[in-house]
Amino acid sequence: MSEEPKELSINPAPAVAPSASEVPAAEGDGESKKGKKKAEAKAKKEAEKARKAAEREAAAKTPSASAAGEDLAKDNYGDASYPSKITAQAIPLKDLADEHVGKTIKFRGILQQSRKQGAKMVFLELRASGSFGANVQTIQALVVESGHGEVIVSRPMVKWTGGVSLESWIEIQAIVKKPVEPVKSASISEFELQVQKIYLEAAAPTQLGVTYDAANRAASGSGEADAADAADTVETSETSGQTGPAVGFSKLLDTPAMRFRATLNKAISKVRRTVEIEFRNYMEDHDFVIFHPPALIGAASEGGANVFGLNYFDAKAFLAQSPQFYKQMKIAGGERRVYCIAPVFRAENSMTPRHMTEFIGLDMEMEIDEDYHEVLRMLQGALLHIFGRLAEKCQAEIEFVRTIYPSEPFLLPEPGKDQELVLTFAEGQKLLREKGPKEFANVRDDEDMSTPQEKALGALIRKEYNTDFYVLDKFPTSARPFYAYTDPANPKVTNAYDFFMRGQEILSGGQRYHKPTELEESIRAKGADPNSSGLKEYVDVFRSVGCPPHGGGGIGLDRIVAWYLNLPNVQMVADFPRTPNRLFP
Repeated sequence: MSEEPKELSINPAPAVAPSASEVPAAEGDGESKKGKKKAEAKAKKEAEKARKAAEREAAAKTPSASAAGEDLAKDNYGDASYPSKITAQAIPLKDLADEHVGKTIKFRGILQQSRKQGAKMVFLELRASGSFGANVQTIQALVVESGHGEVIVSRPMVKWTGGVSLESWIEIQAIVKKPVEPVKSASISEFELQVQKIYLEAAAPTQLGVTYDAANRAASGSGEADAADAADTVETSETSGQTGPAVGFSKLLDTPAMRFRATLNKAISKVRRTVEIEFRNYMEDHDFVIFHPPALIGAASEGGANVFGLNYFDAKAFLAQSPQFYKQMKIAGGERRVYCIAPVFRAENSMTPRHMTEFIGLDMEMEIDEDYHEVLRMLQGALLHIFGRLAEKCQAEIEFVRTIYPSEPFLLPEPGKDQELVLTFAEGQKLLREKGPKEFANVRDDEDMSTPQEKALGALIRKEYNTDFYVLDKFPTSARPFYAYTDPANPKVTNAYDFFMRGQEILSGGQRYHKPTELEESIRAKGADPNSSGLKEYVDVFRSVGCPPHGGGGIGLDRIVAWYLNLPNVQMVADFPRTPNRLFP
């Protein structure tokens, strides 16, 4: 370090200070003081010039990249090495507090944005990985050229940092600072990071297939369409209040890593996790026992054609269409209440926004003491519990999704009123005939509802009853499988029900046959043989022991989430959706 420069004066000081008698008489005290102050100010100005000159001289003597051809910061940036060159403590962004200001920390995460400001500075926006729902953690970081201090940041280091591609995975060492003003562009606005070291662990391509911003906009098209026409794209962008081109829905599904990184997907995923967790919690709190049904079975579980077959060594196997039989076997085996969360496979060539060939089912089965409505009320309680927890735990996620896919809030009657709207199937059809669209003026009570009928009825019920959640009970016998228990008072209908959200089905269930003779009779009435492979093994369960009356239901996890958020496609909810045209990724 150079010595502190000495102050310079205009005239050299005399060797011996003159005595008072030798001082020439001043013209006046005021003029003497004024001159003295002027001289002092001038001396200070010259001293400041000398100090700066000394600093420049010292800097010129210091070896630098330009003078000596060496980058003194070359070890502070570049490709990452293992073990890491950074030994500072890693502090999660969400945990940053005033106590960390001035301290050196380590951060590993994603480069979200980068902006150069001349040749000496780069602004970075960094994003933490993790499942934060809509509360994604981002922070501003600065890389500023500095030739002095504990860690040197060179101009080549600044230039290299500015060239790192967005969405790359990086590691930095930085000092936590307080910004002059809150950083509005980052979720963590009260702190920023002054980068000392930066290493690239994995580079993203310069040209991304789908950008982070695009993945957070409403996708154009629905279902398996690769793109929508221009009008659809504009309509989607205007509806959501967003700007920029919309990515095709199919292309988004083909780019899973970026889709999962998007805040939109993280918000939807948190809602989905919450539904699954709260279903499990409700079941456990009501003495249900979990079990795990098989996915591979030896015969079509419901005797239909909508089943996937595959080779199984020297035999033929199938993917389970439902855990239905296995739930009933557990009840016959002495369990009073059971539930499972498992994949369900349907070989339905349906290209609609509400169908998938594989989905997660939330299933339950329980003994009936007096009446099958005990089961119906249990399922209502489970779903009302789930809706309540979503409102408590996922409000930020729900509001964020609505900024991209606008929707009306999911309606439920106020607590204390009739939250459990139950209409019979016939009452629903009557409502359609009397107040629905003209095309449904002649719907019949003995025919199953079409999708347009269900949606029209949902709109009517919202208007008439101020709710988006309701149940249709007593489905016609013709619209139910062989195991659905016929109403003893009316053989044309069953003790079976469907649950709906916004006019779309999310659950089917009801009472089952528990006596083998009645079950065999029902199977034959549907044109099947109770002694055929698969059905015989099922009926034998009820032949082997006396089974109590029981009932249950199966819920589509992804449908609950999609219709609660009013998303245009159920595939948006699944992590890896499967449809007739999609087996990858």
